Amino acid sequence: MKKLLFILLLPLASCTMPDASGVKVIVGAKLLSPPIDYSVIVIENGKFTAVGPQSQVPVPKGSAITKGLGMTVEGVAIEVGKPANLVLKGETVRRMRNGEWVP
Repeated sequence: MKKLLFILLLPLASCTMPDASGVKVIVGAKLLSPPIDYSVIVIENGKFTAVGPQSQVPVPKGSAITKGLGMTVEGVAIEVGKPANLVLKGETVRRMRNGEWVP
């Protein structure tokens, strides 16, 4: 019986749950204001919830990560508690409004 239960549950071990946290993180981008070369920007419920160097700001488990290495965040001063509006520039340009990426 134990062997049968193990065989039935084994496929579930490889399944991942969809991201239910709604937390978005940009990792590695250069910030101009405040000036930080390798940053972590945490966004939750449309607002900045944490900002700082990678060495000091942890990436929340289960968050949706955007790799920002080689990119720059421009156009805004990132402040905790403020609406998450930013422009992420690199080879491409991405815009975020109230914590959501826009086309």
